[in-house]
Amino acid sequence: MNKHPLNPITAQHIADYRRDGVVCLRQMFDAEWIESLQAGARDVIADPTEYGQTGPSHGAMTSVSFLWRKQGPFRDFVMNSPAGEVIGRVIEADNIQIFHDHLFHKPAGSPSVMQWHADHLWPFTGTMVPNLWVALSPVNRENGQIEFVAGYHTYCQETGSRFGPAGDGTFRFPDFQAERDNPDFPFRFVTWDLQPGDAVLFHVDIPHYSKGNDSPDQPRTGLAVRVIGDDSYWCPREGLTPIAGLDVLAQPDGAHPAPSDQLPLIWSRPESEPRAFQRKS
Repeated sequence: MNKHPLNPITAQHIADYRRDGVVCLRQMFDAEWIESLQAGARDVIADPTEYGQTGPSHGAMTSVSFLWRKQGPFRDFVMNSPAGEVIGRVIEADNIQIFHDHLFHKPAGSPSVMQWHADHLWPFTGTMVPNLWVALSPVNRENGQIEFVAGYHTYCQETGSRFGPAGDGTFRFPDFQAERDNPDFPFRFVTWDLQPGDAVLFHVDIPHYSKGNDSPDQPRTGLAVRVIGDDSYWCPREGLTPIAGLDVLAQPDGAHPAPSDQLPLIWSRPESEPRAFQRKS
């Protein structure tokens, strides 16, 4: 099982992520990692509550999180695979901490739709709260690939726009479905077909969506790994998604979360390399 990315993280990956808020990363993990996760996913699908916490989207699809908290293939992946390094190098962080993982399995014919949203419900502010979504099955337009509004994260950052409890309660996304046919819409819709082992890395502020699985015979399975980097700070507000084992409301507002059992470091930039992030004093 590889400890470092199978393929190099390039300047193009970094530039695409900066510009679009999302980047496709092909085959960073070897077959052993993917086969281990696929076997673990089969176990979770068969008995979801045995392995983690089911969420609001659980039902027509399998939606189970905090799998990494138990010994097994998911913990092994986040702690020992190159996932942390892949994320850290693309987002230009020096340290990466895991806080959440989430298995999504849409069986063939599942009507489950993930409506347009950004991941603003986590109890963190800052720009380094990305999601690495690793394909464990073929993913395509028919079976529910994830779509993104490339570049919209810059609008959210520049205007301080966050929806729900993380924001001021007034921000609403436009009707992105309607904007697909608007020639004057200033953003691009992007998506990728994926094979097992491919991944997409996306910014906390980027809107994304996936339709139901219209395939009669192809399930869609993916593992989301959610982390924080150096530019992330506690946002202790009512209504945000809790982190198991932590009292979010008791955390110091605006402080960077210290590493802990619930937020362990999974990658740090080698001391031999120049720092990528300079924290503001």
